[in-house]
Amino acid sequence: MKLPLNPIRSNGPARRELGVSLIVVMVMLLLGSIVVLGSTRVGWLNEKLVGNQGDYQRTFAAAEAVLRDAERDIKGLQNDGITPCNASAAFVGCRDFGSGRPFFPQDEDDLDTLKARIGSNVCLQGICLPATVTAFSSATFPDSLGTMTAGTGTAAIAATYGQFTGLTPAAVGNPLLTGASARAWYWVEVFHYESASGILNATANVPAPDMAHPFVYRITAYVQGQKPGSRVWLRSIFVPLPQNQNK
Repeated sequence: MKLPLNPIRSNGPARRELGVSLIVVMVMLLLGSIVVLGSTRVGWLNEKLVGNQGDYQRTFAAAEAVLRDAERDIKGLQNDGITPCNASAAFVGCRDFGSGRPFFPQDEDDLDTLKARIGSNVCLQGICLPATVTAFSSATFPDSLGTMTAGTGTAAIAATYGQFTGLTPAAVGNPLLTGASARAWYWVEVFHYESASGILNATANVPAPDMAHPFVYRITAYVQGQKPGSRVWLRSIFVPLPQNQNK
């Protein structure tokens, strides 16, 4: 008597092969997912780095624009470097001389008037009269930024782009300079030439001012980019009327 063939035994090797194939497919899918996730992360990191670099470059460009605007404010001239900001007798350069507001001194007599107007504030509307050249050292910038950029209107400590020169921030095409959300400020320290040796000795190629206008200005521009890590502050020494060039 012949026994029937056992179908389970005859199909055993095929089922074992099917199980091995399933494991191989799952491993390949897992490896593929890892590769895809890795590529996505690399792309995201590259995009983030490019975005950070672009924001920093925009922030630096805004800081340079603010420095130039501060120089125009000091000289009292419009963008062409010739036309006065305001020809009215009530103005000194770009600054309204009335209502006890600060202005950039033109001679030594003006310095006493400016001191009286700024008083104990040290800085007001972007014009500062520090006691020494080290009062606003670069080491204190991060701690003093909140204070320097506080206040609005006549109580503002720092100045903004175009606030006094009349230039339109939108014309620059930099969003950090425009509107209520502007993130750029400047302030100018006014030093009599005799008390400015500390900054003149440390800075090469700075001419002495004409003695009829014996002032040296240190400009600080600060811009906060749209990303928290994008911060730029620039400083420059400015002598608007150097010796033998007074017109």
